[in-house]
Amino acid sequence: MTKKVFLTLCTFTFLFSFQSSLEDRLYSLNRQLMCPICDGLTLEQSQASVAVEMRSEIRKMVIKGMTDQEIKDYYVEKYGLYILANPPKNGFDSLVFIAPLLFGLLGLIILYKYLFS
Repeated sequence: MTKKVFLTLCTFTFLFSFQSSLEDRLYSLNRQLMCPICDGLTLEQSQASVAVEMRSEIRKMVIKGMTDQEIKDYYVEKYGLYILANPPKNGFDSLVFIAPLLFGLLGLIILYKYLFS
């Protein structure tokens, strides 16, 4: 009798921990992908029908055993790089991060010359 109760409790604990890790993974994936029709909303934030369908597809893919990278690659192939919430930064995109620093430094140099000359 106690063995059955112990096994039942262990089974429920395992199932609830699996469900929790599954939900955490889905939450993370839904925050890493953008809604294809909404401006600036991730799948987690969007309530559009496309986003709801994509969340359902992602759940099925995770249950099938696909990795996060395979799921993201699938959606990049389907929608392009802009489906990613954090697309890879290379080439001209890097200028977006460097330009404010350069202009800020240039402004400080001009301010220094203006104040101390």
